[in-house]
Amino acid sequence: MSATRRLTRTAALAVAAAVAIGGCGAIPRTGPVHRHAEPTRSAAQPTYDVAPAGPREGATPEQIVRGFLAAGTGVADDYSVAREYLTPELAGTWHPDARTIVHRGDAQPVPRLEENEYRVNLEVESVVDGSGVIERKPAGATEVLDFDVAQVDGQWRISDAPDATALTPADFEDIFEPHHLYFADEDLSNVVVDPRWFPDRVPVSTSIVRALLGGPAPYLRGAVTSAFPAGTTLARSSVPVRDGTATVELSVPEFDPANIEINRRMHDQLSLSLRSLTAVNDVELLVEGAPVELGAGWTDTAPVQDVTVPSRQVGLRDGGLVFYQGGQTEGVDGIPPLDGHHPSSPAMDTAAEHFAFVDTSTGSLVTVARGEEPVERFSGTGLTRPSFDEHGWVWTGDSAGTARAVRTGPGAGDPVRVEASWLAARTVTSLRISRGGTRALVVTEDDGISQIWLAGVVREPDGTPRRLNEPFRVAADVDADVALWLSDREFVAAPLGGTGSVRPRAYDVSGRYRELPGLAGLTGLSGGNGTSSVYAVAGGTLHMLTGNAWAPQSEDVLDPAFAG
Repeated sequence: MSATRRLTRTAALAVAAAVAIGGCGAIPRTGPVHRHAEPTRSAAQPTYDVAPAGPREGATPEQIVRGFLAAGTGVADDYSVAREYLTPELAGTWHPDARTIVHRGDAQPVPRLEENEYRVNLEVESVVDGSGVIERKPAGATEVLDFDVAQVDGQWRISDAPDATALTPADFEDIFEPHHLYFADEDLSNVVVDPRWFPDRVPVSTSIVRALLGGPAPYLRGAVTSAFPAGTTLARSSVPVRDGTATVELSVPEFDPANIEINRRMHDQLSLSLRSLTAVNDVELLVEGAPVELGAGWTDTAPVQDVTVPSRQVGLRDGGLVFYQGGQTEGVDGIPPLDGHHPSSPAMDTAAEHFAFVDTSTGSLVTVARGEEPVERFSGTGLTRPSFDEHGWVWTGDSAGTARAVRTGPGAGDPVRVEASWLAARTVTSLRISRGGTRALVVTEDDGISQIWLAGVVREPDGTPRRLNEPFRVAADVDADVALWLSDREFVAAPLGGTGSVRPRAYDVSGRYRELPGLAGLTGLSGGNGTSSVYAVAGGTLHMLTGNAWAPQSEDVLDPAFAG
């Protein structure tokens, strides 16, 4: 890890992950603190209260199916009202939390050819699985739900139904809340946010812990690690919260109570994930009914860890690399003239020792370091702005749907093509590696429609990139050419090159966003630490986001970028 890298230490998660694989050293609990994005704390008590109607006497089969679908808003008491629409046999086996389908338009049941069978066709916006992972769908996505009805004591009831509920987008926003689970990267240097969506009901704490024990979302597997050994389960049916303390009782296979390191890591991962709830200030961890030993001198501080970038940017002036900071521009010492090159999209590492750019005359990725000559590393069509990771690799994507990375520094070696079969037939317009090196933030374009993805970065033990996991679609069918990290939990995205006013969007990793002020003729975007460090180029002038407006800063620098 670079010595220049600045972390906010979270005992709570850095810890979390290493443990499971055993043998790794503890993460220090001291060091420089750079907080800039505290996680939002959510209420532990429901704020949404709805009592859907139960079945009416003499209701028709179609009315029963419609009423059942409408009762999916009643999450209280394990969807007790919705179960009233089911036969006694189905009511005892139906699993409403298995999938939540968020749909546009009306959920209208229509009879099928067979008697007492109905079908509902839905235009799907997103689907939440049983572990809270949301899958956002592109326009035109549909799903079919089939139902059978039968009479019970002279009243129609549903005898067969999918394990799912169906909600409108408005109901989903009212009922569900995103919560952050925390894992750690493979070398235990960072915490990594894994957003999940759960119904706003008591106890949300139980949903959080069950999902945490189930491991990271599929797109993060192999990129992060968990403190909990495989097979760890809740020893009781819920995680109660009383007087600010969440009590978590686990069953842990082959548990060694004397392994203080693992005990602390499990406790930390739970603490950081549960403390997003306003009602939780402390976590009591038990295994098989006995309090877990955390060792002498243990303090439960559960800090928040974030990787920040320096406030200095790299840009271009008169065909050369320059630094920009606080309204001032200066040349980069030790970099030879870039004669013969036509640089664009410059990038640098956090130490500001290694740089890269795309040469528009050759379509090549060029790297250069202080005191060294520029080196053409590889070429491609439509290479994206280079992105440096903390392991010393610089990445780029291209219009052929490939991702490549090459080491910087002495003995760099050959570039590697990173396995990412899901990029095939897609044009990559932006690829940015997260500041902890665990995730790729990717914008793809297909037939004029853009998607924003997160994919876990799986590496070899020496840090060599090997694979981008099958991704998580953060945003579907958006107008965006570039997306840039602002923190571990937030990024900014926007289209580039148009003439009209553009409103960039600031997203969190759960997919929620807010629009930033508009700016006409946006041709470049850069992002530092949070939305207070968002810059844009328009009309040849660099602007900085200041509250609800863009303030002109400089006409002396083009195409700037923060480190990373």
